[in-house]
Amino acid sequence: MCTLNVLDYDNYEIDKSDAISTTQATHSHVDANNTEILCTKCGCQKFRILLRNKNGYCKTCFLSMLTHKFRATLGKSKSVCQSDSILVAHSGKANSTVLTHLMKNNANESASKKLQFQYKILYIDDGMVKGRTVEERELVREALAKEAENLQLATYIVSLSRCITNDLSQGIQPIDASEMSMTCDDVLIRDTFNKLQNDTAKDELLQQLRRKLIVSAARKLNCNKIFVADTALDLAIKVLGDVSTGRGSQLFFNVGFFDTRCADVTLLRPLRDFSGEDVAGYLNCCDLVPIVTLSRYNHAFPTSIRSIAKDFINKLDVGFHSTVSTIHRTSEKLAKKIGEIDCANTKANNDIHTSCILCELTLDSYDSEEERLSVVQARTFSKLVSTSTNYSSNVDSDLKNELLENSNNLDEQTCRCNDTACAFSSTQSLEPEVVIEKYLCYSCRLIFLNSNQTFSMLPPFIFNKIYEELQMADLRREITDFLL
Repeated sequence: MCTLNVLDYDNYEIDKSDAISTTQATHSHVDANNTEILCTKCGCQKFRILLRNKNGYCKTCFLSMLTHKFRATLGKSKSVCQSDSILVAHSGKANSTVLTHLMKNNANESASKKLQFQYKILYIDDGMVKGRTVEERELVREALAKEAENLQLATYIVSLSRCITNDLSQGIQPIDASEMSMTCDDVLIRDTFNKLQNDTAKDELLQQLRRKLIVSAARKLNCNKIFVADTALDLAIKVLGDVSTGRGSQLFFNVGFFDTRCADVTLLRPLRDFSGEDVAGYLNCCDLVPIVTLSRYNHAFPTSIRSIAKDFINKLDVGFHSTVSTIHRTSEKLAKKIGEIDCANTKANNDIHTSCILCELTLDSYDSEEERLSVVQARTFSKLVSTSTNYSSNVDSDLKNELLENSNNLDEQTCRCNDTACAFSSTQSLEPEVVIEKYLCYSCRLIFLNSNQTFSMLPPFIFNKIYEELQMADLRREITDFLL
């Protein structure tokens, strides 16, 4: 039944032999009863896709059902307007391949049916931190360039290594612009990930850097909306992963349909109601083959909490088919409640900077008028009473001077490696604990606190943002006496 040899969807693996054996078992049952199983919906054609081993659909009805699901998800939210320009995040995997194909099919619809918007495709090359060689990264780029040519889509590529530069949006190129090569920035970002202590920290940092990079690219390409190909299975895994890594209070943004943490760019998840079987069936019906199919590329951090949650949900879903939908629907209710609380806190603190500089979500508040004890506060209090460390009252001033020196050297610097001639290597190292505790949220702190990072090795946009906040704090103190 399946035309693909091995389909390694981001969270699903389907083997051709299993599909064939399932089809043979179904047809043997049909022959034994001398009856013919027809499509559940139209009742006219033979079924081609079998969902949950009980509902069979023909190709026409199945594709019509998924197209309607995609359009209904966007339509009922009233989130996309004719004037919108959309950036589609394409990873080369099965789910983003389906999203790209659905977008192309929508463009081919009649004017009365199609959703009116302009869109572009962006591929983020993160192969340097996932263990891909330059040759393998080049093969992926060539395949994407060929796909863009066949579908006549405007497709761009940007390297993840841009995250360690001063401007994240620089380096965005057409997919067929140039060949891949190993640069100094690629080596440096790979070393940055290698300094992290565990796979969970690496996976979390990769997710945050990819998000910041695609938002910066959307601004550069004049796009006000971003489509990501998160399915129901992806979101169920993200729920367990986020709760386990201290991001439970961020579910509204991380698993909801909208992600509005950035005022000028909104991130949307139009495939959030698609299951793994829906994705596999769509690829089968349309004879599509994902560009990235090997397991060792999709599971770069096998011992991370997210990967463990993925294996747990996949195994549980085999025997209990409602596992994904139960987690997914429960998270929607939690996210809605969390969103209401977050909006109330934002209005109460709209004059104070309370956002994490990495994930750009609300920092843990310790000076709220409402007395409430969170796990983060309890942990911080326990650490405070069990240690005798006294932080210097001039730490902000010292930190600001260090940031200013690094920022001034950034424009003149051409290489940030371990060479002693580099500006960063000559800068006196600063322990990052004070910076991390003050300007990162709890879950983002966990990425760096147990690592071998020094402050100067953190991504430049982090300490540039800190320096801006320190300047604003100084300005606020200077004008305090003049405010009414």
